[in-house]
Amino acid sequence: MLQKNIKKIKPSTIGVYVGLDFVGDGLIKLPFIRSLRQVFPKAKITWIAGTHKSEFKRTLEPLVKGLLDEVLEECNIGFIGISDANLLQRLKDIKNFIYSPLKGRKFDLLIDTQTHVLTTMVVRTIKHNFFLSGCANFNFSDLKPSPLFKREVNLSQRLVQLTEIALGGKINIPPPPLPLEKKYRDLAKIALPKNNKYIGFAPGAGDVRKCWKLKNFINVAKYFSKKRKKIPVFFLGPSEKRWLSVIKKSVPNSLFPEWGKFQKKNIKGPAFVIALSERINCALANDSGTAHMIDAGGAPIIKVFGKSLPGKYTGLTPGSITIDSRIFGSTDINEISPDYVIKKIERHFK
Repeated sequence: MLQKNIKKIKPSTIGVYVGLDFVGDGLIKLPFIRSLRQVFPKAKITWIAGTHKSEFKRTLEPLVKGLLDEVLEECNIGFIGISDANLLQRLKDIKNFIYSPLKGRKFDLLIDTQTHVLTTMVVRTIKHNFFLSGCANFNFSDLKPSPLFKREVNLSQRLVQLTEIALGGKINIPPPPLPLEKKYRDLAKIALPKNNKYIGFAPGAGDVRKCWKLKNFINVAKYFSKKRKKIPVFFLGPSEKRWLSVIKKSVPNSLFPEWGKFQKKNIKGPAFVIALSERINCALANDSGTAHMIDAGGAPIIKVFGKSLPGKYTGLTPGSITIDSRIFGSTDINEISPDYVIKKIERHFK
């Protein structure tokens, strides 16, 4: 996929505009960030969260060390949702059309990752040499794809396409491992000593409508524990602590590396989950932030979907698959049977 009119650019400074980054959003953007650093290894990359905060300055900071040089947030750049914006916010937006945002800073390459027209018009006022944006079919963009360009459905891949357009050719996303701090992998080795018997389970999700019933996860874990002699590894967040005793009773050989003696070491969060995911054979998960972490760790992931459409959020790790409740004629995720899921997972152990 080459640019329509190929402009070979070698930017020394790159600005990347996003509206905000929650944990899930940030994890989806990781392949894009890695692709930018791969293609432009010497560039200073500035991440610009225009309207809200960015988790790349908080929970996800360990994942982007060496990838992002600077993270700016709440820059008052861009239009937030109509229902959320007050008059003062709108006045600030209009001011950006007159005075260049970011106090006159200039980027060799400025990338706009969102597609809201009014926001793109504001972002484009940031000083730059080249502007890249997929908004309005790339009509605002200096760099454009070829006429044969087809936008990916998957959100991570769609963002990587922006890097490809900037490069003027196809790229390969660098495979895991991510550049994690040594302490995370050291603890993961203690929690999951090297073998090929671990199978991960992430039964939680921020939206309960996305949750396959816990008993379903337990039934799948029991099968692989008893029939295939695998060791279930459960990833449970703080809100799922109440499930610990239920799972332990039902699947006694299960491991919970984020809890117990490992919790006391105070090493937790996405970086630790990713380090653990590098050591498992595959994982079963709902559509959740934890699923994105497991995918970032390079474990093939089997994701179950009901309410949300799977295309945008499929795992990028080779071997990953999705199971959509719509094949059972419903958007109710619990219409998916454990037996069906077991058959899909079996493929990873043949």
